[in-house]
Amino acid sequence: MKTLTLFLTTPPYSHENTHTAIRVARAALDKRWAVNLFASADGVYNFTRNHQARGLPHAEKEFAELIARGLCVELCGTCLNFRGISAEQIVSGASPSSMKRLFGLVKNSDVVVTLGT
Repeated sequence: MKTLTLFLTTPPYSHENTHTAIRVARAALDKRWAVNLFASADGVYNFTRNHQARGLPHAEKEFAELIARGLCVELCGTCLNFRGISAEQIVSGASPSSMKRLFGLVKNSDVVVTLGT
């Protein structure tokens, strides 16, 4: 099985990166790839609860559906702490992680895509 890792560093509604990450993850899962997504910096906001998006791809809902299909989501723990985001505020299935873990994901992936500014 091939592995894709997405590295997302931008918030959900100020760039098209979130929508791109959702579409690429969905396509890779459809092709039966293992898909990891590591969010860092403001990218961690994609995985907080209770978004109020209207007329846009709903990051919380879309990522929750992809997690249910097998998307592995890890969030920079330092970035969560810096932004005051607690474990209770993040989407079920996403988990705090570390840069050391990101290195392992990148090292063990066939393809790595960075979505940031």
